[in-house]
Amino acid sequence: MAVAKPSASKGSKVKVLAQAETDAEEKWLQHCNEQALQLIERQGRSNLGLVPFVGAGVSMAFGYSNWYNLLLGNAPPDAMPSIKALLDKDDYEGAAERLLKALGPDGFQNMVAVAAGDRAIDERRLRTGSLALMTLLGPGPVITTNFDRVLESAFKVNSRQFDSVVSGPRPDLIVDALHGNRHVLIKLHGDWQDRVGRTFTKSDYDANYVTDESEQKRTLLDSVLTLLFSSRSFLFVGASLNSDRTVEVLRKVHADVAGVRHYAILSVPRNKKLLRQKEVQLRKLGIMPLWYRATSPNDHDSQVQRLMEQIVERISVRNIVAIPTSDNAGAKALRRKRFPAKLVPALSELDGHFSRVVNLIHDGRLNFFLGSGSLWPTKLMANDFYNGLAVTFECEALKDRRSALTQHILDRYGRDTLEAEIDKTLDPSELQPREAHELFGAWAALRTAQGGRVPWPWVFTTNYDDLLEQVLRADKVPHHIFVYQADGEWKGRFCHQRPDGSLRCIDQPDSIVSLDEGLVVVKLNGGKVPGLVRSYVSTAVDYVQLAARIPAVLPEVMRRRLQDCPMLFMGHSLSEPDVEALIRYAHLERRGARSWDVVTSDSMSVDYWLECGVVLIQQKVHLYVQELYRRLTAARGRSGA
Repeated sequence: MAVAKPSASKGSKVKVLAQAETDAEEKWLQHCNEQALQLIERQGRSNLGLVPFVGAGVSMAFGYSNWYNLLLGNAPPDAMPSIKALLDKDDYEGAAERLLKALGPDGFQNMVAVAAGDRAIDERRLRTGSLALMTLLGPGPVITTNFDRVLESAFKVNSRQFDSVVSGPRPDLIVDALHGNRHVLIKLHGDWQDRVGRTFTKSDYDANYVTDESEQKRTLLDSVLTLLFSSRSFLFVGASLNSDRTVEVLRKVHADVAGVRHYAILSVPRNKKLLRQKEVQLRKLGIMPLWYRATSPNDHDSQVQRLMEQIVERISVRNIVAIPTSDNAGAKALRRKRFPAKLVPALSELDGHFSRVVNLIHDGRLNFFLGSGSLWPTKLMANDFYNGLAVTFECEALKDRRSALTQHILDRYGRDTLEAEIDKTLDPSELQPREAHELFGAWAALRTAQGGRVPWPWVFTTNYDDLLEQVLRADKVPHHIFVYQADGEWKGRFCHQRPDGSLRCIDQPDSIVSLDEGLVVVKLNGGKVPGLVRSYVSTAVDYVQLAARIPAVLPEVMRRRLQDCPMLFMGHSLSEPDVEALIRYAHLERRGARSWDVVTSDSMSVDYWLECGVVLIQQKVHLYVQELYRRLTAARGRSGA
């Protein structure tokens, strides 16, 4: 006999319904965010971009007080009850006016100077987080109602210092900055150091936001804000957008002008009723919200940063749908050139050099650069490669002028023919990893003398092959690949494959300021990357165009790396203009010899490259790498690992 199951309790049903409502609300908020992000991406990629509008919440993260605590905390005892009553009614203008009467003009100015004045801020905080990301939103103006100078400090520290600062209702300067899309900070309500032009108390607002039809109206904040809000898209950060004069101007603009759209990063109100009220208010202002939930006061910063990261990502890169590839077959056929179990010490004449290099590696401050000499003795050595092209296309007279040779082939037969011939030389069956590739494949096992993990290196290369990447995949080394595109859909840009295999094209290199953990491979002259249509920098025009784009085409994180870290070239002729442009940029702020090139050629100008900052070391690359590996593993042995 079947036994009837007990029905769910009333409490269980209530919980199920409550969870369903919660899930529906979360789905709705995600829908709102995705819709806003899509429109932000479109606006952010336009010539005008987004204009940040920064409220007090941003400064509060750096220890500055909110208006409520500031006004109440500076109220004399006899004025405190009336000021508190006004604040509790959200009448901040009235509370500030009452405090002005209590303290007098000088006392009130002293309060503002102490509360918003310059203070020491750890630059490391300014280089990370939401403020650092804000500097990447665009080259145009930034608007704030804050009196402090946190924004000035943040933009300066991140090498995006403002051209000028406009303080208070200065319509001519503001309109000029807007029309010229100038990189100007517009402090609508003034600066802490100057009471003239400051907008804080009710009398200030009445003076600067006058709403009558007098001629004076043209020069005050109502008209300026109307122009700003009707002609540009704003991203509000750290602004509550509760009722105030600025919000009232927003409401009027939205009521008068169709199609005006702004955005705001906002915390989800504490209950559903308040959320619905806020949504209604935002619609009347023409503002699309990006919602986040903060479970604690400290959670606001991280959640705002998360959304800012999404915005910067969307306006800076385009995701690439990978094309089908069968490159994995090549990885299975690798014939490895493993290091011997025991290496005999060698190259004692380079003891001082190796000591310097090992220290730089342990500190994570050395860039490697692989040339064709690192592939010895395969046919991908540069001379053999170009001689083969000259014979195939019957232009032996150009074999010693490499870029002219490839330019001739392209001009006569087309890029597809040239690149098809290059593809033939990259047949996996003809190639095998060499010592330099194996060094990076073994990197994860290296340890410092103290037993710590050796930081992941950056490896630049002008080689077209993917031997290094195959070794890294086979040895499960997490790695990034940056590959320059000389032609095709992504021409003149770097494409980036992240450790998870996802691909993106970098449209705004300035915005790429950090990377996830992993070794970094930079294919400066293009090459084969799984999922991407191959592209090669191979002709005279290609090299000159790339050289002209350096450093602007380089992601910011790559620029910093080049400026901060010496380079160790392995088997590179340094003959093409793009490589010389890279060397000159890397040594621009660091004069003198600080990089090396391990070569066997005696035709290179020692004095010329020394002036450029590169010391030539006459040595076979495979012997050099073996000795470097021995010394790195010897350090691991000393650590007791």
